[in-house]
Amino acid sequence: MIRFGGPVFKTKGEKAAGAAESHGALADDPAGLARAHREKGYTAAFAPKVKLSETEKIREIREAFAREDIIIAEVGYWSNLLDMDPITRKKNRSEMIEALALAEELGAKCVVGLAGSYCNGSVPSRHSERNFSGEAFDEAVDMARYFIDTVKPKKTFFTYEIYQFGVVDSIEMIVKLIKAVERKQFAVHLDLTNLINCPRLYWTSGDIMKECVRQFGEHIVAAHAKDVKMKEPAITVILEEVINGQGMLDIGTCIRELHKLPQVVPYMMEHLKSEEEYDMAAANIRKIALAEGIEL
Repeated sequence: MIRFGGPVFKTKGEKAAGAAESHGALADDPAGLARAHREKGYTAAFAPKVKLSETEKIREIREAFAREDIIIAEVGYWSNLLDMDPITRKKNRSEMIEALALAEELGAKCVVGLAGSYCNGSVPSRHSERNFSGEAFDEAVDMARYFIDTVKPKKTFFTYEIYQFGVVDSIEMIVKLIKAVERKQFAVHLDLTNLINCPRLYWTSGDIMKECVRQFGEHIVAAHAKDVKMKEPAITVILEEVINGQGMLDIGTCIRELHKLPQVVPYMMEHLKSEEEYDMAAANIRKIALAEGIEL
């Protein structure tokens, strides 16, 4: 079953969050924020911006979103967990623990972050061949176990976002991680667009989606609703995110496959430039869903 959602904007012309930024709005008015999601027709939301220490505010958020029947999809944490500076790496991993604990307190479906990159600074700042090594895989396994064993979540799940430039880049690697981590609270955050990293996969995204559900469908706890278009003309492969419905991703198959899962899966739009673009994307997605006999 799908719960559909995206960012909300409290002021006209408010800047949309970009990649590796929190999509959640400020939690100064939890009741108003929850209503704003309902007014957009959303049934899922990114976690509002709140600190783990703000226990009363967290309670208000939980209650306000529950009244509007809005589930909290994810807490995002995007700092580099493999930063080459040991002090920075330690800080980032400590903050990931806090993010997982926050997801548990909010009742979010998951915390999602990137497995990291062997560089200094943000994950995309430098790409490294070490990101695809056995060492990187082992670190991803060890980190997932460490975060889960430290927080001991009961409701939320720890997940890595699929990322083309690191170890979590394919169906095969996701299956391998699930088996290696061996923790009930380790799950899959499915970003089909991020799995599309070559022309062959670009033209067969529906088949890729079906294979995801076949291989690890019961582990999918959240998904991103994006679209992708291959740049033309071009003599090298350039894949660009576009407004949902304006690319070549098989959104219909994605929605159909997620909807048939027995668990509730939030399907969240991201990375668009404005409220107007999100409204356009939502309309496109709902139109595709209706053609599949699914109302979002």
